[in-house]
Amino acid sequence: MQKVATALEMQAADRTAIERFKIPGLILMENAGRNVVDLMFTRIPDLADKKVAVLAGKGNNGGDGFVIARHLHQSGVGVRVLLAGKVGDLKGDARTNADIAIAIGIPVAEMNERNLNSQNHSLRHSHILVDALFGTGLSKPAGGLYAKLIQKINAAKKYVVAVDFPSGIDADSGQVNGPCVQANLTAALALFKRSHLLYPAAEMMGEIVQFDIGIPRQAVEEQNITVELVEETDIASLLPKRRRNTHKGTYGHALVIGGSRGKGGAAGLTSLAALRAGAGLVTLAIPESCNAALEFHPLEAMTLPLPETLSGSVALEAVDLCLSHLKNKSALAIGPGLSTHKGALAFLEALLPQIACPVVIDADGLNGLAKLPGVLDRIQTEAVLTPHPKEMARLINATTKTVQSRRLDTAREFALAHGVTVLLKGAPTLVALADGRIRINPTGNPGMATGGTGDVLTGMIAGFLAQGLSGPDAAIAGAYLHGLAGDRVAAEMSETSLIAGDLLKALPQTLQQVQS
Repeated sequence: MQKVATALEMQAADRTAIERFKIPGLILMENAGRNVVDLMFTRIPDLADKKVAVLAGKGNNGGDGFVIARHLHQSGVGVRVLLAGKVGDLKGDARTNADIAIAIGIPVAEMNERNLNSQNHSLRHSHILVDALFGTGLSKPAGGLYAKLIQKINAAKKYVVAVDFPSGIDADSGQVNGPCVQANLTAALALFKRSHLLYPAAEMMGEIVQFDIGIPRQAVEEQNITVELVEETDIASLLPKRRRNTHKGTYGHALVIGGSRGKGGAAGLTSLAALRAGAGLVTLAIPESCNAALEFHPLEAMTLPLPETLSGSVALEAVDLCLSHLKNKSALAIGPGLSTHKGALAFLEALLPQIACPVVIDADGLNGLAKLPGVLDRIQTEAVLTPHPKEMARLINATTKTVQSRRLDTAREFALAHGVTVLLKGAPTLVALADGRIRINPTGNPGMATGGTGDVLTGMIAGFLAQGLSGPDAAIAGAYLHGLAGDRVAAEMSETSLIAGDLLKALPQTLQQVQS
């Protein structure tokens, strides 16, 4: 997994590299600038024939910009620097690199609010703009000269390369709270920061490429960074290996409880997804009136007809039957299509505190918990909750907008408060662990915003729980493989036409890809 830092964590690692590991800041700045130029040459055809304007700020990000200008100049690229301020006001490594750039003949224009328009021709006649105005240090919306420069960058409609961040975006929140640059390519220096991966900020960055600039691994480890980006190799190490001398009981038996009149298909998807994820056996417990339709679909899942209410939802009387069947089960998935009718709520309230196997709770299981204060904290076993933002909002009695504005903190706080694993769906999906750690999932696409895909995810997690994965590992593997299957479908068909059943069809090849 890759560490995902806050601005303060990144600054501390940088400072540790310089002060304790004795790596001069000039070297780190040189590495950053050189890597950005190398990236530009790989991404921009005929760069040597282009004209480039580097917009530099007064801090270290501006210093990176002067290094970039120097390496472009040395490669024969026509380049000039537009500095937001005066060279004489620069300090430290930024000043050193500015002096070098000037000494080798790179044109540097000092910009202020009075002469701002004097460089319109430079922007107009440049093919590429390099945004080196701000780095990770921005803590409030850009204003004054910087806001006007950001506006000019966007108005120029050129190809924009952002150094670490498009200017105007803070490193941590993932929000866009003021004017910011819309980049085509963003070079993430040293580590990913949170806003590289959280939306809507990530949407302003175009392609994001992260690379090392020479900060020692020990300097990063000392920061105790709790947020990490999941990688494919992490998933391969989590998935159970199949031995020759095994049988269906070796891989667990998952019970899926869900469905109500008109919503039986959700639980059916969950059951089949649990099987596709590798569970040896799956039993689908569903109201009697739904059972006839689902007894033969999916064929591979057994069914358990449950007593139901007049409205067609699971009745309180089903509790003892379900508890009896749970005695030999490895995992429980509950919620898809369950409804929040009075009988279903009474069923949830009575059942959940008595279960002993790991459980994944989704959909109406979550909506039921929101209506049943205190029940979540009475669950005695490992629990994974998989809310989308609106369900999360119901759980914490907030608005969806509030959840979306602080997705990472919302998931972490809830997981810590209740001792559960929270998989908060969205772009990106986050998995918050009960100890405060966060895993960011990089897979998935907008085509997955369609009914039933969440039911498939729930089943996959149940299938992994049934095979013995921990709640956090099952959630992390489920989110990654679910999104990767969606990406496979989108690449082969389209995002627009993707439906939940397509994920089930793509899952075998997706697992094969990760396990090979």
